[in-house]
Amino acid sequence: MIAYFTKTNIGYSHLKEDKPCQDYSACYHDEERTIITACDGHGGKTYIRSNVGSRYASNAVMRVFQGVEKSLFYRYTRQEICDKLRLQILCEWNALVERHLSEKSFCKRELADLDDEQVFKLKQNPAKAYGTTLQGAMIFGNKLICVSLGDGGIFIVRKGQLYTAFEEDDETVANLTYSMCQEDAYKHLKVEIFDFSDLDGVIVCTDGVVNPYQSLSNFREKFVKPICIKLQEGKQAEMDEFITAMGEKIGIGDDVSLAMAMKTGISLRGYRR
Repeated sequence: MIAYFTKTNIGYSHLKEDKPCQDYSACYHDEERTIITACDGHGGKTYIRSNVGSRYASNAVMRVFQGVEKSLFYRYTRQEICDKLRLQILCEWNALVERHLSEKSFCKRELADLDDEQVFKLKQNPAKAYGTTLQGAMIFGNKLICVSLGDGGIFIVRKGQLYTAFEEDDETVANLTYSMCQEDAYKHLKVEIFDFSDLDGVIVCTDGVVNPYQSLSNFREKFVKPICIKLQEGKQAEMDEFITAMGEKIGIGDDVSLAMAMKTGISLRGYRR
């Protein structure tokens, strides 16, 4: 059995500036699979539809992962599967963006705060308006499939220990992040497949959840262990309240998104230490 949870909450800086929540998270569960996502729309001036872009990133992961069948693992190598999923997710996101643009072109209100050069660049590359990161994971039988682009993170938990699904990007500088709207997004979109049989669960989140803790060890001790215990004990209401408070009061002001999925009935000894 798998227990799962997802929550997105607007950050207090966005409340203060009367901006929309630019994060989006979702969860899907059936007898075969559990899918979780957490995506963070960019906050820069030209990313005028990033709240839509983050939702589309989540939708793209959901649609592609829901289409995965067991036969995929018999017909292709692991690397071929990763490459196939990477391309499908990127194509799905771009298709959603293009459809939205065809139905709703940029209006004067959206462009009002941009200068002429910014408007020109945006019209040259309209997908930039939807810029977003993407974090997603699927538990599928004894497999864990993770997909990541940009900041935030995917964390694997086992016996109270925390492991990053992907190494941090060392090419990003000046607090910039990779984005789904980049022309070379395929190069930076990461997909990996893990054996889930010996793992407890997986957490995906945006940087608004991770950054307040400043270090991975502090994040593990102060956030991951307590939140895993609460999920195992069925205290989702308390989890919901904490993520709300993190966004609106005690975090760094950024929007926050958390999604997690864990096996039920596991030993909590390592999480209580």
